[in-house]
Amino acid sequence: MQTKLRVAIIAHSLYPIAEPYAGGLEMITQLLCDELVARGHDVLLYAHSESQTQAQLIPFMTRAEFETLVYDNEQDSVGMSREELYQYLVYQQAIRDIISRDTRGEIDIVHNHSLHHIPMTMGQAFGARSFTTFHTPIFPQLRLGLLTLQHGTTTQFTAVSRHQQRLFDEFVPAHVVYNGIDVESFDYYTGPIDDEVYLWYGRICPEKGTHLAMEYCKAAGKRLVIAGPKSNQDYYDERVAPLLAADKKRQEDKGSALLFDYVGHLSKAQINDYLCQATAMLFTSTWDEPYGLTLAESLACGTPVIGFDAGASSEIITPSTGIIVAKEDRAAFVQAFANIKSISRTACRQRAEQFCSVTAMVDGYVALYQETLNDNPTYAPEQQALSVL
Repeated sequence: MQTKLRVAIIAHSLYPIAEPYAGGLEMITQLLCDELVARGHDVLLYAHSESQTQAQLIPFMTRAEFETLVYDNEQDSVGMSREELYQYLVYQQAIRDIISRDTRGEIDIVHNHSLHHIPMTMGQAFGARSFTTFHTPIFPQLRLGLLTLQHGTTTQFTAVSRHQQRLFDEFVPAHVVYNGIDVESFDYYTGPIDDEVYLWYGRICPEKGTHLAMEYCKAAGKRLVIAGPKSNQDYYDERVAPLLAADKKRQEDKGSALLFDYVGHLSKAQINDYLCQATAMLFTSTWDEPYGLTLAESLACGTPVIGFDAGASSEIITPSTGIIVAKEDRAAFVQAFANIKSISRTACRQRAEQFCSVTAMVDGYVALYQETLNDNPTYAPEQQALSVL
């Protein structure tokens, strides 16, 4: 049995919390809200007006509303850009609405996913019932709030990995609640892969290391499917396109098969199909990603991973589900091609179900919510028992 909770969730304001997702943060926010509602909790989502959610949507101030509210040059008087002023007023209005509801006894927990310092600092009004989740590196706006809160706060923080927790530990302590994906929405394949081929997917940009995956496959003579948007055209032109062109020329000169197949920006369903057919997914991020959703998605499809030890990758990928090597260790990565076929695809899917699911993520958050309310009986919600779904 569990207690019915009343949770206010604050999203970031730039993009709708809806498919097609602008990024992983939008997906995580939607999954969290919808799963909480499915479990019988009351959820308010403060988000972009075009968001789609099973929660009750409280739309942020629109840009049109903002323009009618402020003077043409008002940002100059407060030393902000116009965009900064918009963000400031959006979150200030949202927090004021939550405070008003809280004074009427309508809110138990406030959970901030906005990546902005205003909800972090104004969250002091709710004490320990206010949570902020860290999804990103320490951007300037976050640092501004952290520099204030490190001197003392009763609000709480969560990180999406232990790597992320260590990053923010300089400022404030944080609980770890790993991100979760909708594992059940992914088809998976646990049988043998007869046609050896590898998949790299994600944004094509320097920090994702697309060209490294290509170079390692070229060195090992392995076929590679590359999928994703060209989010950095200069990088694509300078590091990826030449490798594609050289591969094409080699095919024409020698009559051999192509090693590389760039298939563009694909849908989730298409990525699912490619993962199920891949011997392994290649993860070559050269920056320390706070989590790494492609890792979880690959495991959900039963697909092992060869990847760099970057960010949280070694927390998600275990020795039974993939091979993790040091960043840009060419020899170790190439050697991994010879060993990856021994990884059980069934073990990969099981890891996803047990560790990477939205159920596991929401279990973690609800446990923290409930522990907080149990420790603060003044704020305990109405004791309406629900069966755990």
